Amino acid sequence: MVALVLVVGAPSDAETALSLGTAILLWLVKTLSWIVLVFWILNRSYPTGVTSAVLARLQWASLVPFIIDFYLLDIKAYLVFLPGVSFIPTLVETAGISLYILYLVLLWALYWRLLSSKGLTDLTLREDLKSRLRLILPFLILYLALTILGDLIVAIPSNKFQELLNKPFGESIFSFFCLILILVFMPPVIRMIWGCVPFPKGPLRSLVENFLKRTNVNFKEILIWPLSGSKSCTAAVLGLVPGFRYILFTPCLLKHLLPQEIEAVLSHEVAHLRHRHLLWYIFFLGTFTVVTYRLFDPIETWLVSRDLFLEILIQLQYWPEALVSFLAIFPLGILLVLYFRFLMGYFMRNFERQADLYVFETQGHPWNLVNALEKVSILAQNIRNQPNWHHFSIAERVNFLAEVARRPIVKEKYLKKLMVSKGLFIGITGLLIIMPSLMPIQSWKDAASNNLTQLYIEKLTSGKEQRPELYIIVGQILAQKKEYAKAIDTYRQALDLLPENPDILNNIAWIYATADDPEFRKPEEALMFASTAANLKPAGYILDTLAESLFINGYIEKAIATEKEAIKKDPSKTDYYRTQLQRFKKAR
Repeated sequence: MVALVLVVGAPSDAETALSLGTAILLWLVKTLSWIVLVFWILNRSYPTGVTSAVLARLQWASLVPFIIDFYLLDIKAYLVFLPGVSFIPTLVETAGISLYILYLVLLWALYWRLLSSKGLTDLTLREDLKSRLRLILPFLILYLALTILGDLIVAIPSNKFQELLNKPFGESIFSFFCLILILVFMPPVIRMIWGCVPFPKGPLRSLVENFLKRTNVNFKEILIWPLSGSKSCTAAVLGLVPGFRYILFTPCLLKHLLPQEIEAVLSHEVAHLRHRHLLWYIFFLGTFTVVTYRLFDPIETWLVSRDLFLEILIQLQYWPEALVSFLAIFPLGILLVLYFRFLMGYFMRNFERQADLYVFETQGHPWNLVNALEKVSILAQNIRNQPNWHHFSIAERVNFLAEVARRPIVKEKYLKKLMVSKGLFIGITGLLIIMPSLMPIQSWKDAASNNLTQLYIEKLTSGKEQRPELYIIVGQILAQKKEYAKAIDTYRQALDLLPENPDILNNIAWIYATADDPEFRKPEEALMFASTAANLKPAGYILDTLAESLFINGYIEKAIATEKEAIKKDPSKTDYYRTQLQRFKKAR
């Protein structure tokens, strides 16, 4: 998720500071350096016995070369020209995520080499990488499928449909439709990708079936999950909808655990269904989306209304665009980590503990589950004391179960604490969702607009040297406020300083082409300024202005051809350009 945010926030200007050859050479040098560094860190960590923990940290650290790719080497500027991006723009994000997975593959290969040299793995490199990639591939397929679906729906040439889709009701329907697709189709897809096969008939399968029947759990099939060779002992429930739900066991679990211990493990998995933990995870994801959507604009408006923040923005103008883009997206990345890794991680750990407690209801005591956990810790290279962000360590789980067996009151206190935590989460997030309705947002907007205009004008008039870029910024602000006379006057002052600046010419043309005040709607002058700007700099957004100017002058076919050229120049804004094309074609 963090990698995806980094890709989306990266600049994608067609003009890059590096040539393609230079970018490739630097990428190779950087990647080879990263490989050497990772190999050194892994080898250095082996004598201390914390190599698996170091691997987890290095998976996070793999974001570093990924950030270099997108914020120093301008990789995104090349990805926007991949085949099919003009039709499916989100292929850029998919390609970016694939690059991050490449760094993970390199890391896993080096980790396998270390284990193989010490005789600690019975897998070949291909088997190891295949097993790891299988775990994440379903979620990549899910992301790709949903984004392609979104691109196809946006491309539907119906203005009424698009208007409906952009309304809250339409967005809710689309989100609900995507959720149904996930719940129904993902379990069979995951089963296929993970290579799961039916659990063979026999006494052990009968034991599992009887237990599921006794606990009223419906399922489609019981499967063997061939995960990570012979040392991965685990089980899982895959799917929320009963007709598309699978019960999974790895061969290691079935080989080393006694029947009553397998039943205890199954009790844990069934408890996730009993307590609707998967629904809670969906709720967490939806809550994050809604809260972020509701608070983003108010927070942004409040910040812009503060003079100090505006001063910071002015200083950022002179910083490299890639650095500014990274700083802009950095808070969202931190928010993702804090929410999912820590807040949601807190609930995940406690949901796992709640699932452990279900064994008291099914077997009356925890000792079969305790034995199963101890065996798993030994088989997985002695991970008994190793904590996890979404699981308590096995030692903590065993100790808690033993404490509950001695003092049953501990269970009641724990469940009460978990219920209070859920209530606090629902209450706080509910408050955050309704909070924008209680905020003086309009006054913040007015203050932000006035302060921004005033501050830039002060910068213009107080400086000894003329700053054309500041005139451009003020002109944009005035144009957004529909103060067209002041905007044109400001742009012309900038034009006096830079007579052949394509952006200034383009901005003047846009006002003359689109102003809703008839006094400033001047088609012929718009076409003159837009043509000059396009000759100087045929970028996508400038060609779009030229297309608009051609359209209002009646040159519809030329407008369509120019808009198509804009798509070729700047595929990252394909959705907007397509909307323009549809409007032009409709007027034929």
